[in-house]
Amino acid sequence: MARRQVVLWDIDHTLVDTRGVGRELSAQAFRAVTGREMLRQATVDGITEAVIFRETAKLHGLGTDRADFERFAAALADAHATAAEELRSRGLALAGAEAVLDRLAADPGIVQTVVTGNVRRVAEIKLATFGLDRHITWEVGAYGEDADERADLVRAALRRVAAYLGLPVEPRDAVVVGDTSADVRAGRAVGVPVIAVATGRTSAAELRAAGAAYVVPDLTDDEQLADMISSLSVNDPT
Repeated sequence: MARRQVVLWDIDHTLVDTRGVGRELSAQAFRAVTGREMLRQATVDGITEAVIFRETAKLHGLGTDRADFERFAAALADAHATAAEELRSRGLALAGAEAVLDRLAADPGIVQTVVTGNVRRVAEIKLATFGLDRHITWEVGAYGEDADERADLVRAALRRVAAYLGLPVEPRDAVVVGDTSADVRAGRAVGVPVIAVATGRTSAAELRAAGAAYVVPDLTDDEQLADMISSLSVNDPT
């Protein structure tokens, strides 16, 4: 069987940094859906958008249901589309992100997609804004509207990749790349090894303690990252 490997990318603080724009747009969408100003926001690192919205609403004394979240998700995506130019000017693609995506895309045995707490439309807008979307197979990713728990997103992505390829895909065929302990825990819960990038608010020591297979300071050494990803594959290359 030909070698195949699935790279499951996180987005925020792994590939891009919105530098506060994302929170401002969340506040805008929250106000549009609830009629209330977002005075506080629930913890966001490694958490899915559905959970962030629900827990943020609770902080404001509000109860919400799935329909409320779907309205919020639509408002959030519309806000990102409208603010794409501001996102581009204030945010940035993290150093090395484009190069490593390009390098992995040159390997026909690798499928790249995303496992992210963002809803799909927002994920697409964020990566497109910084020119990082061209190698992402969007239909096999997993997004903030798909599940509350990040491990369930990893499982959903593996199922979608298997259907897309028409081949069985095991956890050992995939690698998660993310910047939070939640990314590491999600991968490990499913049996997927994790390369952790210390470009967010989680320290390298914390990422190691969570059980990452590798921890790197950033994405600037694309050759090293490609070698790490290859080393985590146990597919039969023959």
